[in-house]
Amino acid sequence: MEVAGLVASFLSCLCANNCVHNSIGQQCGSFLSQKRKLRLLEEKMDYLAATAADLERKLENTQVQQGMEPKARVKLWLDHVWKTVEEGTMIVTLANRSRRLQCYPKYLVSRIKLGKRIEEKIMEVSRLEEKLKTFEDDLFGETLVKRGRTLPTILPMMNPTTMECFSDIWDYMMDSQVGRIGVYGMGGVGKTTIMTEINNRLLNGSAQFDCVIWVNVSKESDTVERLQIDIAEQLNLDCSPSATEIGKCAQLFDALCRRKRFVLILDDLWEPFSLEKVGIPVPTPENGCKLVLTTRSMSICRAMETQQDVEVKVLSEIEEWSLFREKVGEAALLPGIQNIAKAVAKECGGLPLAIVTVGRALHRVSDISEWENALAELRSSTATNMGRMEEDVFAHLRFSLIKLKDDTSRACFLFCSLYPEGHQIDVNELIDYWMWEGLLGDAGTIQELKLKGKRVLSELKNACLLQSGTIDGIELVTIHDLIRDMLIAITSTSPRCLIKPRSGLKKPPWVDEWFEDLQRVSLMRNNIQGIDFKPRCPKLTSLLLQDNPFSKNILDSFFDDMISLEVLDLSSTGISSLPESVSNLENLRALFLQNCWRLTWMPSLENLVKLKVLDISWSRRITVLPHGLEKLRNLRRLDLTHTTIELFPKGLLAALMLLEELLMVGCGFLRGSDREGGIVGGATIEEVLNCTSLSSLEVDFWNSKVFEYYIRSSHWAQLDTFKFTIGQPFVLVSEKRSIAFRGNFCPRGRPILLPPDTSGWYLDDAKDIIALSSVIPNLMDLKYCEVRNTEVHCIVAPGGNKLSVLDKMKLFNLPSLWLISRKSMGGDTLSNLRSIEIVRCCNLRFVFLRCLVGNLQNLEEITVRDCCNMKRMVQEEEEESQLEEEGTFNLSDISFPKLRSLKLYRLPVLKSLYDGYIACDALHSIEISGCDALWRLQLLPSAALKAIIGPRDWWESLEWEFPHDRDFFQPYFREWQSNNLTQNMQDMTLEDRNPKYHSKHGDTSYMEDWKVHDPTMSPATFSSPSASPR
Repeated sequence: MEVAGLVASFLSCLCANNCVHNSIGQQCGSFLSQKRKLRLLEEKMDYLAATAADLERKLENTQVQQGMEPKARVKLWLDHVWKTVEEGTMIVTLANRSRRLQCYPKYLVSRIKLGKRIEEKIMEVSRLEEKLKTFEDDLFGETLVKRGRTLPTILPMMNPTTMECFSDIWDYMMDSQVGRIGVYGMGGVGKTTIMTEINNRLLNGSAQFDCVIWVNVSKESDTVERLQIDIAEQLNLDCSPSATEIGKCAQLFDALCRRKRFVLILDDLWEPFSLEKVGIPVPTPENGCKLVLTTRSMSICRAMETQQDVEVKVLSEIEEWSLFREKVGEAALLPGIQNIAKAVAKECGGLPLAIVTVGRALHRVSDISEWENALAELRSSTATNMGRMEEDVFAHLRFSLIKLKDDTSRACFLFCSLYPEGHQIDVNELIDYWMWEGLLGDAGTIQELKLKGKRVLSELKNACLLQSGTIDGIELVTIHDLIRDMLIAITSTSPRCLIKPRSGLKKPPWVDEWFEDLQRVSLMRNNIQGIDFKPRCPKLTSLLLQDNPFSKNILDSFFDDMISLEVLDLSSTGISSLPESVSNLENLRALFLQNCWRLTWMPSLENLVKLKVLDISWSRRITVLPHGLEKLRNLRRLDLTHTTIELFPKGLLAALMLLEELLMVGCGFLRGSDREGGIVGGATIEEVLNCTSLSSLEVDFWNSKVFEYYIRSSHWAQLDTFKFTIGQPFVLVSEKRSIAFRGNFCPRGRPILLPPDTSGWYLDDAKDIIALSSVIPNLMDLKYCEVRNTEVHCIVAPGGNKLSVLDKMKLFNLPSLWLISRKSMGGDTLSNLRSIEIVRCCNLRFVFLRCLVGNLQNLEEITVRDCCNMKRMVQEEEEESQLEEEGTFNLSDISFPKLRSLKLYRLPVLKSLYDGYIACDALHSIEISGCDALWRLQLLPSAALKAIIGPRDWWESLEWEFPHDRDFFQPYFREWQSNNLTQNMQDMTLEDRNPKYHSKHGDTSYMEDWKVHDPTMSPATFSSPSASPR
């Protein structure tokens, strides 16, 4: 009965599953042969999988070795194989499982269906085997075009300076509107390192570009053809040597276009070129391509018409120490070594390449003497034991020198090595030296040669060989320490120089160091007391001895064997007399004796027939002009500024026919005209009017009549620069076209006759002026205005000058001043004002009316001190104040978008800055002292803020409308220190801060301690240089 039931069940199942159309014998045959077919399937799958694996290895090897890409049908076949193997494995697994359950009737039908699947999979495997035979010998398509090549990263990038540059470049790479990007900076600063990282990240993480092409531009790629070859090599293009430039251009253009959205990185580009001539498609937003170039010259970026440029700067001291310590290892932290190691790191000047090179040379060195020797060698610019220092670093820098435009640029750059390490060089002084040594040629006027000098300077800055900066409006440049070391290494042989500025010398170098072939000597800024020997240096052209005490003077015969000397600088020295041998320097072109505080006597200069510059400014013990001055027919500049010359002889100006610059402010010689007020035997204004070659004139006018006589002559129209003073005010004039008045020259506000192109105006001790702008109605180019000790009620009033181009305003001790500007003056009133300083204006209750704030969008600095009645910085107008009290007016926030500095000192009744809130998005620092009534800071938070400096008790007493405002400002608060340098400087007048003011009054005590008063010793970046009209 059990057997009969089993058979019945089996037959019913077959019928229920539509098996009635097949014979029961067929179903049973499939069931009985399943084991054999399953074994066949396993064998065929194993063979197919092994064949596919062998094929994949073959494809991979060929792709790596030959760059050949598999055909699409080969890839498709492999995909089908692995899918079939996966499905077949599942079938085998199911079959083995069902074999264990074959005694159960309900699984019999499943085993029959499984048998059919095994047969189908065997047939599928067989078809794949047959298909392989159809393309077994035709697996590969064309050679694979690589997306790019990953490059090794040479130097670490984990420092803020480098990462900031990387971030800027990456942002521009991702910006579809930027097609050409320039990356510039001095040699060894890390440009290639950053771009290497950019290259690698583009290849590994960005799908925005189809390929990235890196080209190391060879230094010989100064032709289109050479550059085409460099690019073709990276594209694996076979450019025939016989192909024309146009043919190569077409070939490159086609190859790059096939790569669609490409990034072309040209590393270390030295010469600009035309994209069209080389064959590079112009990057546009439409084609999505990018061109990135690295170069040492910003001018290359400009010539290549880059849309965005990024300067790669040197590392900070903290960053360079971190990198140096990483390369040296734990030895850098050993007791006795760490301080030396930090000094060594600093000598690398923040250049990553130099830091890594020197760090590797000192890796794991624990001998203190080796570290001391390394530091001494670096400081002496030899670095002979620094391994590859010379090859890896100096080679980079020296090539920058070679690639300068011409010998003029190279000679001018070599001159920069004469300055002390880290010195901030006054640009005007540097160009002067270039001019007077003849490095800029002899043809042309002073102004033309200055323009040439500025072009050279611009080239040096664009090549990142000089770094620029400013202080108090004076343009300065510095030379990187390593570049200076390179120059000193060059000048130790040819042209040979003796360079020991600011070296702590108390005596000059020994006579045997003064070689006969010396061309330049710089001993500036030492403590040399005297020179008692006579060197033989017949080729010497420049001798810089300034800023030395010379309390024992210089041997009279010292200059006897310096027949080629062209530039002699003895400024700011304590010599009491000029050596007699100076009289024989027939080739001397420039003699600088500025601020020689003990100098009383000079020998005859009649033999110095080539002399072009004589500068004895601020040497106040010179009372008589040197003998023979009338013989100096080639003299171009005569500077007697702030001397005590008693008489400027009549007829001298007529003898100096080529004179271009006459600088005599503070000398006071123009006491009248031929008609009135002249000094017997002295020059008059008529002689000045006859000097048609003058381009720069700086003189004192004894009274307003002489001044008006001169102005009506229009002689000033031929001048490029002028500085006129009337009434002997003591001011240090900085603007190129400036006029200073002292006295009541504009009674009842009568307009003053002035040259309309005046850019600086100083007024002192005037009376009865209602509005300052009414006194100077025609000064539309005025950029600087300073008013002191004057009775003036308002600065800008309706109907007067709106001072729309004024850049800086200083108001000192104006007791009657109650308003800066009236309302309704127009949108351009004070619209370019950048800085305002107000001191001791006790009638002033506020700085600006609110209606004027909209004009002050360029304001960067506000300084107010000692204004005893100042209540607010910004005041709403009277009608607005009345409406506010009635509740019908809502104060809106105001904005000073460019304000960086706010300084408020000793304003006892100042209660608020403004009744509303002030937005200052660029505000960097706030200094407040002696403003005890100020109970709230109505400033909106600024992301640019660095510091709020003030007394702690004042800070803690402040009230805040919103608690989160205090939370924002609190981290930036710094307690005011009583000896704060900024406070001291604010309390000093301009005269106090200038050392030459002391000389003016016979005080030379400031020169006693040379190191303390050396301005370059200041730790502040771009500290004040020694004052110099040059």
